[in-house]
Amino acid sequence: MTTAITLTPETGSALVDRWTTLWNGDYTDPDTFLAPDFRIRFGSNPEASGTDGIRGPAAIVDMIAGHRTTHPGRRYAVDGTPTVDPRLGRVAACWHVTRPDGTQKSGIDLFEVVDGRIATVWSVTGVRRFAH
Repeated sequence: MTTAITLTPETGSALVDRWTTLWNGDYTDPDTFLAPDFRIRFGSNPEASGTDGIRGPAAIVDMIAGHRTTHPGRRYAVDGTPTVDPRLGRVAACWHVTRPDGTQKSGIDLFEVVDGRIATVWSVTGVRRFAH
C-alpha cells in the first residue's frame, strides 16, 4: 500500500528550490524530486520546440542541459515565496532569469505534485522582468 505524501508549504518550497537549482545546472538526483512520468508544458510555441514530448526526469535534464549550452551564464531565481495548495496538490511560483548582460525576464510556473514529487509543470515566460 502506498502512503500519500501531504503537500505542505515547506515541501512545496523545497520542490521549487530544487527545480530552480536544476535550471541553474545541478543535474544530480532528478529522480528524487521529479515523478517517473514527469512532463512539462510550456506556454510558448511547444510545437516548434517539441517540448510537449518531454517525458521523465532524464528527458528534462537533457533539455535543460541543452538550453544551458546554447544560453550559457543564465541564473534563475524564485521571486518571493511559492504559493501552495495542498488540497489540489499544486504549487505556484514566480521566477526570473538574469542573462549575462544583466537583462532579465520573468515567468510563472505551476507545479502538480504527486506523492511528494513534481509530476507536471506548466511554465509561462515573459519577455520582461516583473517588478514587485
